[in-house]
Amino acid sequence: MSLDPSVKKVLELLKNIELSSLTVEQARKLMDMGIERQIKEDVKSTSDFKITYNDISLSCRLYEPFTTTDALIIYYHGGGFMFGNIELFDHVYRKAANSSGCKVISVEYRLAPEHKFPAAVDDAYHSFRWIKDHAKNFDINPSKIAVAGDSAGANLATVTCLRCKDTSVELPKLQVLFYPVVAPDVCSQSVRQFGDGFFLTRASMKWFTELYLSSAKDLVNPYMFPIFHQNPGGIPEAIIITAEHDPLRDQGEMYNLFLLEAGIQSICIQAKGMIHGFLNFSYLIPSAVTIADMVWCVAGKKLNM
Repeated sequence: MSLDPSVKKVLELLKNIELSSLTVEQARKLMDMGIERQIKEDVKSTSDFKITYNDISLSCRLYEPFTTTDALIIYYHGGGFMFGNIELFDHVYRKAANSSGCKVISVEYRLAPEHKFPAAVDDAYHSFRWIKDHAKNFDINPSKIAVAGDSAGANLATVTCLRCKDTSVELPKLQVLFYPVVAPDVCSQSVRQFGDGFFLTRASMKWFTELYLSSAKDLVNPYMFPIFHQNPGGIPEAIIITAEHDPLRDQGEMYNLFLLEAGIQSICIQAKGMIHGFLNFSYLIPSAVTIADMVWCVAGKKLNM
């Protein structure tokens, strides 16, 4: 299938941008320029708060839709583990809340290269535990919590599930993974076909990995690349969304098979005509809004079953 017409326009805007050619600060400033272009849905309320564990403080924001249940989606943003913040993904969280009918909490985890692996993993895991322990404060049923994310954030969501299993902590009910980073893929068909000219490039993927990892041995750590986990059986049901024109497409679809083979209920949806990061560009891509609506609606129904 060909690129969505609106995606073509986005790629035209991005055609001269190669993040790996910039400094970390330049890349962050460039991506934060998207904040001004967002089209934000109204929600009933938002409130900012802090999570503190082991003397580490994380900024969070609670989003409450106009019609809500006692279910919650905890969302970890994307950004290659090195950029991204609550404001950059604010429109994504609002859409998730309204379309799912669930409250949403966004967690601003620590970023590389200032904080290398496993800092972000620790933040995701401990923030989930903190929120679950304080569920009553948010009028949340602790048995109706999903973890979700996109790209690097999807990695943190599914790794949180694995780490909860490994530490005998009560698991989330559901995981929602948009174009997840789950394997050290450098040679799949999707990488070969879409590794240049489709926003996320081979060069930027390599750069993000180098900035995030502490040492080469991290490459086979299942909390870095969950495809290496020896026994994922028992983690929550997964909804995996890949983008047709994304170098990460094949690893996301492989992860779906990995979970199914472990006896985990999982569904993989390939978003036709889309590129990596389409949630972030949804204010420019009408079809991306439709896809997000569908996914969050299904997630909300599953949480409230």
